[in-house]
Amino acid sequence: MMKRISVFLICVIQFTCFAAQSTRLPLNDYFSETWNTRTGLPHNSINSVTQTSDGYIWVATWEGLARFNGRDFKLFTRSEIEGLPDSGLRSLSAESDGSLYIVGARGGISHLKNGQWKTSPNAQAMVNHILNPTPSEVWLGLEGKGLVVRDKTTDHESHLLINLSVYRLIQDSDAVIWAATSEGLYRIKDKNPQLVTLAQGLPSSSIYTLLLTRQGQLIVGGEKGAWRLVKDQFETIHVDLDGESVSSLLEDNHGDLWLGTINKGLFRLSTSGLEQLDSEAGLPANRILSLLQDREGSIWVGTNGGLYRLREAPFSVWTKKRGLSGNYIRAVLSHSDGSMWVGSSSGLNRIKDDKVQSYSVANQVKPLSVLSLTEDESAGVWIGTYTSGILRVVDDKIYPVLDRDGGLASNEVRALLFDNKKRLWAGTATGLTRIETDGSITQFTTDEGLPGDFIMALEQDSKGNIWVGTGVGVAMFNDSLGKFKGQQFPRKFNAEYAFGFFSQNNNMWMTTDRGLIRFNIETGRIDMLGREQGLPVDKLFQLVAQGDLFWLSSNRGIIQIKQQQVNDFLDNKAADVLQYQLYDEGDGMLSAQANGGSSPAATLHHDGSVWFATANGVASVMPERLKRASQLELPTVIESLVVDGDTININDLKSPIQLAAGSDRVSFHYAGLSFIMSQRLKFQTKLLGYNDKWVDRHKLNITEYTNLAPGKYTFMVRSGYPNAAWQDNYRAITFEIKPYFWQEISFKLVVFITVLLLCYCLYKYRLYHYKKIEKRLTERVEQQTFALQSQNDAFAHQATHDQLTGIPNRRAFDDWLADNFNDFKRSGRPLALVIVDIDYFKRINDNWSHIIGDRVICVVANILQQCCEDNEYQVSRWGGEEFTLLLPNKTIDQARVLCEQLREEIAEYDFSSIAVDLSITASFGVADSRCVDEYDRLLARADKALYQAKANGRNRVEELN
Repeated sequence: MMKRISVFLICVIQFTCFAAQSTRLPLNDYFSETWNTRTGLPHNSINSVTQTSDGYIWVATWEGLARFNGRDFKLFTRSEIEGLPDSGLRSLSAESDGSLYIVGARGGISHLKNGQWKTSPNAQAMVNHILNPTPSEVWLGLEGKGLVVRDKTTDHESHLLINLSVYRLIQDSDAVIWAATSEGLYRIKDKNPQLVTLAQGLPSSSIYTLLLTRQGQLIVGGEKGAWRLVKDQFETIHVDLDGESVSSLLEDNHGDLWLGTINKGLFRLSTSGLEQLDSEAGLPANRILSLLQDREGSIWVGTNGGLYRLREAPFSVWTKKRGLSGNYIRAVLSHSDGSMWVGSSSGLNRIKDDKVQSYSVANQVKPLSVLSLTEDESAGVWIGTYTSGILRVVDDKIYPVLDRDGGLASNEVRALLFDNKKRLWAGTATGLTRIETDGSITQFTTDEGLPGDFIMALEQDSKGNIWVGTGVGVAMFNDSLGKFKGQQFPRKFNAEYAFGFFSQNNNMWMTTDRGLIRFNIETGRIDMLGREQGLPVDKLFQLVAQGDLFWLSSNRGIIQIKQQQVNDFLDNKAADVLQYQLYDEGDGMLSAQANGGSSPAATLHHDGSVWFATANGVASVMPERLKRASQLELPTVIESLVVDGDTININDLKSPIQLAAGSDRVSFHYAGLSFIMSQRLKFQTKLLGYNDKWVDRHKLNITEYTNLAPGKYTFMVRSGYPNAAWQDNYRAITFEIKPYFWQEISFKLVVFITVLLLCYCLYKYRLYHYKKIEKRLTERVEQQTFALQSQNDAFAHQATHDQLTGIPNRRAFDDWLADNFNDFKRSGRPLALVIVDIDYFKRINDNWSHIIGDRVICVVANILQQCCEDNEYQVSRWGGEEFTLLLPNKTIDQARVLCEQLREEIAEYDFSSIAVDLSITASFGVADSRCVDEYDRLLARADKALYQAKANGRNRVEELN
């Protein structure tokens, strides 16, 4: 029994190793991206890069820390991390509890945990690395000051090494700590350091970096190479690395070893051998400072010229650099022997087992310009060319078969097809040629029923009919009748060019210059999917079916769409918008321009990959890579909450977050932490207390709510990969908008009970005195009625006027605008709207007091009110420090002049009587009714103008025409 289990385990291990090796990509197949100061980093020297458990990528530079969510970098410097002596950072350490240590220049040490930064006392010198081997101690590797052990409770320090530089620390499973130093490698057991000597295999030179593999083996990189520890003896990693200065190490999820050097770039050591990547191959610089593999499998490389990433892109590309004869590819053929044949403007190539073989024409030096390819029943490859007619590959050489002199319609052959009777059809620039099995030739042109003589595509359907695509339409050759039948596109399609065919059951699919056409061979029904139905382009070159997907090539990239959705749209069964993915240069292609007008311009390979002819190489996509990526765990994070333009630190506050009464605009910024498909992620949100259904936000990573009623809400957001099911990865945040006192239920209840009691008392009083003092009661009732009316008038005034300033409030403003806006629009009279905001008002409350702030609001309200007293203008308090001005019969230019006067008057007003050294400015947003049809749009434009004024420096007037 144990023997069987052992055999089974060995098989599992072998299969796992084989699977890992089979998914390994050559370095040339990785897609690379670079970030530097021009794209958001604070500095180009990437000293350290790591990933915390929440999914963020963190980057340490000499000008601060950067956090990357896949789209944007958020910067942290001394101003954001209180107590940090310098923004320059040397190293990062992501801990198992999700926290992050940062260390660097001037001995700075800070710890991020649960959104809070905690800064420790500075070390004596720059900290090169930090290690937390026990809960009570932290080890610090210092520049020139050795190794320090610090007690976390008392901050007491003890020196284990002095007068040297410690670059990196690592702890193995035996609790031994290894230290890479300027004097060599130290082994520290029970705080007793011992220098590893030459006798153990290490030279006497600086050691820069350390790595423990998954199997627990120690790897050492230093000034003179890299070594592994084998049975207490160090052995060189690879002979070609001897003498190279190795500055960083990484083991990836395949078990491959990545080595960053000081001046030779990046090396990868795998079962395939040693590969190198340097600045000539795309690295920002040859000095490698840090390495990381994230949980999606991407390799991050920190250099002194920026941050570089290698990732498995959906597409990989073969070009001249990888052995092809040319980069301008016109045809690709998946051969029955498992190879891929590639025809370019410069020759013919065969790709098999990641090796490229080139073919040349026998007795000819001139390169061959290939337009089309096909395979015969004996696995022979036939070639259609641009100027040389038809050729064939025989014994690794290309030999001519037929050209114009031998009866071919033209030497420009764009399509080749062997039919089910073994006849060869050749589509040329001047007609269609059929070569019989006995070698006889039949010519077809417009005289025989073709819609045009310029042939670009050929296909045989399930009924044995031959379909011909031309520059002016499509024809079908019925072999039993021996003649062509034209298949005119409906005039509403406005299609002419037929670039490619795909036969599927009873349907013939056609890629045209106006979209994708489906033709039912039995019923004759024809449908088209184009721009009007949601495709991003008109012109499609080739369709390839792979699993449940359609792949469409175009001049703007490759489109991926589900077959079922295409059929549902064409059958008028689809209710939603068309969902597709458009892949381009950002997904690994060197050119988004796929080529057409030749055959086949795209094909499905035996391994499930799809290959496309492009203007810069042949591009292949492995859909399984996309599926693997979409199955990865996708963290969702809520990054910020912005209320009325002010950002609230959601990490500091307990749930629910309390928002002030009158909070008008509440917006949430969120992200899905995927770094391979960050621009393609989809989002859904819902706000419990407002709506209980998920709302599609597509790729938008911000959601805003306005005019929410007072109450308690829970905002929820989740992210998802394109064309994948939603994961259970939602994040939620609860907040509560406080009501004004008159909006509270207790206040309304008191008022209601008071009114009831008053009515009851009046009723009893009247009933008791009615017969005795009728006249007096009547007078009393009149007096009470008058009092009630006065009280109602007071309530009405209170409801429509601001208590602090006495001017109309937002309710009165809304009522006036709603009642009068349409009259101004109908009469053609202008109506200008101004929103005024006191600049930096929060600073007044913080630096003086809320009482001073209230007095400032009153002064500003008085200035605005004086402007309106002798005019038909309307002024109101919008809320907080905001006011609105309605200027009937004023154009936007007239309103701007008035606002400039008011702005200057506010700015020049002497507020010293309110508070010493107090000066006030205000920002104005102006809009008028000429460009809007609804008053809420007028409000929105004025609000946008106000934010523009704030963004442009405040104390200014901005307008939106």
